[in-house]
Amino acid sequence: MNKVIIMCSQMKLNEKDILYLKNNFNIHFDIPFQTIKPSEFALVLYKEKEIRSKLLRFGWNEKHLIINARQETLLDKKLFKHAKRCLIPVSTFYEWNPTKNKVSFYSDHILYLAGLINNKNEFLIITTNANDSVKKVHNRMPLIIEESDIENWFDDHLFKDLLHKIPGSLMHDQKLEQLSLF
Repeated sequence: MNKVIIMCSQMKLNEKDILYLKNNFNIHFDIPFQTIKPSEFALVLYKEKEIRSKLLRFGWNEKHLIINARQETLLDKKLFKHAKRCLIPVSTFYEWNPTKNKVSFYSDHILYLAGLINNKNEFLIITTNANDSVKKVHNRMPLIIEESDIENWFDDHLFKDLLHKIPGSLMHDQKLEQLSLF
């Protein structure tokens, strides 16, 4: 059985953002809008002369399922040496607080999560230290690339500066679960 470390392990695109992506990135296939979990397919943007898109499987199947890579060690790890940079557009991503309640994080625009694609067409999400809007829930969060920095993310020299950029503030909602008193 594959071991999964739960950190930024679920995400979702809403229909409004899907329409925006289809129009702005010339996408002509169906994009999933249900919550995406590890081993499921999600929309990924990557660059081959121009920005392209396809559906890829979330998580690298190595000795165990890897769904995240730490920004601090990304350039040093042999496992990531030949990976291709990508972006995973989402409307919302989810974290779980210490009491195991699901918290959704979002903005008024699409969040482009930085990621990597391996040679098996699987992707993972790059994480960084949590900003002030996330750190009360979790000490890590996805590295978020602003839409204005998409081209820079795919540039072999400029992307390194983006690895250290602190993501902007996010809005959040928490789903509370009823606790039994008996």
